[in-house]
Parts: sequence; C-alpha cells; structure tokens
Amino acid sequence: MDTEPPEPTVLGDPRTDDAALGMLLAAAHQAARAALSGELRPLGIETRHFAVLAALDRLGPTSQRRLGALLDLDKSAVVRIMDELERLGLAVRNRATRDRRAYAIELTDEGRRHARASAEKAAAVGTHLFGWLAPGDRDRLVALLAGIVDHAADTSTGAETNRP
Repeated sequence: MDTEPPEPTVLGDPRTDDAALGMLLAAAHQAARAALSGELRPLGIETRHFAVLAALDRLGPTSQRRLGALLDLDKSAVVRIMDELERLGLAVRNRATRDRRAYAIELTDEGRRHARASAEKAAAVGTHLFGWLAPGDRDRLVALLAGIVDHAADTSTGAETNRP
C-alpha cells in the first residue's frame, strides 16, 4: 500500500503548505465517506442514516434534540433524516413520556437489523482504511485529529490559542 505523501499539487505541498494539508485531510475524509457509502448502498441507506441508526442502537430511545447534539446536526437535518428513516420503516418517533412536546426516536426491529448490518459494513471499511496502521501510528493519528478538532473549535468560537 502506498503511504507516501502525495505529489505537490496546484495548492502546494501538504508537507509544507497548510492549505494543501487541509485539502489532503478533506480528500481523505471524502475517500473514507465514499468507501462507506458504497458499502451501505446495498442496505438502502446513506452515511447520514448510518450515524443515526448507530446512535439509536447504542442509546435506545432518544430525543431529537439530544440526537442532534450528539451528532452535531441541526434541528432541520434531524427532522429530514428521521422522515427518511420513518419512510424506510427503520425508526419511529413517539411522544416522549417526560415531555409531551418532544419526540423520543427509537429503532424498529428492521432498524435494529439495519443498524447492526451497517455497523458490520462500517467495521470492514474501517479495517480496510485503518487496519494497516501500527498501534503507535493509530494513537498518534487519533491525537493529531483530536488536536485539529480542538483547534477548529477554538477558531470557530473566536478563542485565541497559543498552542503550537
């Protein structure tokens, strides 16, 4: 497997150019998402459905608000995805017992089967994409990505940072 850095592009060399590095990270994300999408397609779902199915399978009945917060989805995105999952017969919205204004989302039996089948497919994609990493490399990648997430949060909130 070729793990050499890509050739410099019109954006520059990702080893020395921050914008090119950002574009390489975006390309890696897109490639991983496309690989997962290809595996989920036979199940009739997309990656956005997978995330919701996986969360509901792990958490059980959950409010739309909590689901949106956990998956970083706005209210309209949760509603749209839930409409699709209900149409597919994979999830239902029931009135929450503690707050009749809210909905508790839960998987149907078919939704649970889809959640588990899609988790198996996602695991296989993950093994293909990341299984070649040595444990130390994987730990380093996780730390680096977490650092990027932290720095992005600092930027989006306007916080100044003195971290390297």
